[in-house]
Amino acid sequence: KPQRVLRTVISSMKNSQEFGAQMAREATRRRFGEAPRKAFVADGLACNWTIHDKHFKDYVPVLDFTHAVGYLFAAALACWGRTEQGWTAYIGWMRAAWQGDVAQVIEELKVHQARVGLPPENASDDDPREQLRRIIGYLGNNRERMKYDEYRKEGLPTTSAWMESVVKEINYRVKGTEMFWNNPAGAEAILQIRAAALSEDGRLTRFMTNRPGRSTL
Repeated sequence: KPQRVLRTVISSMKNSQEFGAQMAREATRRRFGEAPRKAFVADGLACNWTIHDKHFKDYVPVLDFTHAVGYLFAAALACWGRTEQGWTAYIGWMRAAWQGDVAQVIEELKVHQARVGLPPENASDDDPREQLRRIIGYLGNNRERMKYDEYRKEGLPTTSAWMESVVKEINYRVKGTEMFWNNPAGAEAILQIRAAALSEDGRLTRFMTNRPGRSTL
């Protein structure tokens, strides 16, 4: 299992395009490009993969396995509800995906889609047929990022759990009780400081040392 050597955190209220550029600059500063193995792990949001295509094209794209599992569980519920049959199907799909056979999962879901039918144009988000349609689309769009058997052989990460836990640490400071951000500039400043405090590369110390007239926070 890979061990973390150093943690660097960046956080911003900028849009995904600007944040992608920030990520690229940080990766360059950390000399990630020289690593023999590089992975870009994210959930299925389109903006994440736009960042990958623009700034991290030579990184192996990996869909966070925990997100994939969440969709598979939702698929089982859409097909059978909370039944033993649904749980059995979920376990099988999860195992197949973990072994890199997402194509099998998609084909099985399409069989069930033929059984329950396609959703009408005015279908609600709660309609199992609409949910199944979206899940099949999600898995199809990300199938090339779900080669988990290959990633494990190469020692690459398959989940962004470490990143997700950092998000919670960020939120403890900026989304706590009685915190209302009516000044976006102030929120951006707090995010920068919080990210520096959570980093392990000494940037908070440098930040405080360089502040005029201040040496401590």
